[in-house]
Amino acid sequence: MRLSLPTDLTKGPPFSTLVLYAVPMLISMFFQQAYNLVDGWIAGTHIGAVALGAVGTCYPVTVFYLAIASGLSLGTSIFCSTEYGAKRNRRVQQAVTTSLVSFLPLSLLLSGAGVALTPAILRWLAVPAEALSATGDYLILYTAGLPFLFLYNLSTGVLTGVGDSKTPLIFLIVSSLCNIVLDLIFVQALSWGVRGLALATLLSQAAASLLALASVRRVYRYLRPARPEERTGGVFSGAVLGDILRLGIPSMLQHMFMSTGQLFLQNIINGYGMAVMAGYSVAFRMNGLVINSLMALSNALSGFIAQNMGASEHGRADRGVRIALGLALLFSLAVVCVFLLGGRGILEFFVKDGGDKAAVVEAGLGFLRVVSPFYLLVCVKITSDGALRGIGAMTPFMAATMSDVVVRIACGSYFSRRWGITGVWAVWPLAWLVGTTMSVGFYLFFRRKKLARAR
Repeated sequence: MRLSLPTDLTKGPPFSTLVLYAVPMLISMFFQQAYNLVDGWIAGTHIGAVALGAVGTCYPVTVFYLAIASGLSLGTSIFCSTEYGAKRNRRVQQAVTTSLVSFLPLSLLLSGAGVALTPAILRWLAVPAEALSATGDYLILYTAGLPFLFLYNLSTGVLTGVGDSKTPLIFLIVSSLCNIVLDLIFVQALSWGVRGLALATLLSQAAASLLALASVRRVYRYLRPARPEERTGGVFSGAVLGDILRLGIPSMLQHMFMSTGQLFLQNIINGYGMAVMAGYSVAFRMNGLVINSLMALSNALSGFIAQNMGASEHGRADRGVRIALGLALLFSLAVVCVFLLGGRGILEFFVKDGGDKAAVVEAGLGFLRVVSPFYLLVCVKITSDGALRGIGAMTPFMAATMSDVVVRIACGSYFSRRWGITGVWAVWPLAWLVGTTMSVGFYLFFRRKKLARAR
């Protein structure tokens, strides 16, 4: 089996090296977010505002589950990458079996608990009565498929860890396209409504996870040590599990904190009725496309800086930060123009004609008008976050992330009472302002400390 080789980011022109390294991450993000947008379009145009609001309400909950899976996957990937680079193939094999033995049972427990707690989650989110059934159907089916979500993320973590970034991308593209096709069949042809959307997601994840597991099995065989004396150690290793958790938990907590803040605001938004829920659902997916694009670039920057700092190429690492920030600002400026000038047309495309379409569109437009101009600010934060991770400053990175959650929880209710739904939208820019100030300050401080130690 031929595996892709790790990329050496310390060689070549910084601009082209960083851009080429980021492209696969950006493509993966595009297909993930494209599916979310298509899912929203099918819900809004083929079912109605209730379905659109129901799917949007579930989104922060699903992100919470995904945070756990992706965090554990990242820990597995980093561990496999380190051990594979050191030619310790048996340790990579132990990481494969240890992660599967440890985390798949966890996914089953989380799935069972999530299904059982769904009614309580819906009550806490204050879901309107007319959307309660649809929201419950979607969330229960999605939660039932968590073992497939975990299996897919763990498998792709192993593959990327040994340098194969192409195979996970192929599986993601295939899964997203299958999901869209199944959405159309189940919703448009069979009229299964919101349940059809959730079932399409479950089946697509199941297929992708099994394909990814088959690829991991081939990798496992490929890595089999040649000498019998090197084939030591059992299926499970507590030491390996500890290393995986140490590497993965910070990322997992970051995404869980952000999801918690989003869930808190979702509870407030749901109190404004179905039209606001539906409009926010579409606008938030558009917002997610922007934020996740910036985060993909930020993740690429982290890898670029880490390699160059390790090679004592400090000036090259600094150029990487400037390049990433410049690209992020150009992208953000273009998006701001598109959203402010063409936001209404985009929102109308996602909402079914008739009924309360005008109210839904106005709600989504209100979110975009308040939030989108501040993409020029958030791109600075996300670039600084990537730089902090790249220099290994995980504690300040976590602190900057936590500030976002604190602002959302502390200000959400007050702003809502003071300025209505516009006040809720204003929480986003305020949280970004606080987080950006902390993230940039931390990066400049710890970057200076790194340079002082190097001298």
